[in-house]
Amino acid sequence: MNKENLENKITDATSRLITMASDFCWNTLSKNCYYILSEIDETIGKILFEKNKIRKKVNEVKTPKHLEEITQDLALLYTNLYDINFYIYKATKDKTIIEIKYFLKTSHTKDFYETIKNNDSMWHCKVAIPPYLSSIGKPIKEKKKFDVNWQLGGIRYEWNLFLYRFKYYLYKTRKGFTNF
Repeated sequence: MNKENLENKITDATSRLITMASDFCWNTLSKNCYYILSEIDETIGKILFEKNKIRKKVNEVKTPKHLEEITQDLALLYTNLYDINFYIYKATKDKTIIEIKYFLKTSHTKDFYETIKNNDSMWHCKVAIPPYLSSIGKPIKEKKKFDVNWQLGGIRYEWNLFLYRFKYYLYKTRKGFTNF
């Protein structure tokens, strides 16, 4: 994979991610994109809330990079990349910061590495959906749009999470579940 092809793949993935996020989120997403790189570390916390706190703390100290710079960084890793995931980390009207999370082939077990060492990298675009949008005992009838920045916290997120937990509590008490 040459640098030009890698840059095109990153541009295509970015475009798909912004289109996908626009369908789910009410935010106006800027096409002025910057990037940060993160290695997927499966040893960090098992609980979603714990992972998000750690992720936010680590990402806040990173300096977002332009497409050309991130292409150079990924080019150095490319032959060892197993999985590449694009997420929107933070979005404002002026810029969108995209987190590129990657998983290395060498992070797998020795036996599995032997089966994947010559495989091309897998590319994914993902939009994280807040926990308060999950259904509580019933199917979701309508798609609600949400803030793309929900993982960064804030008053709106805390309020929606409080309402979700309260509805969950009511659901459990109506169904007769007392141990939860």
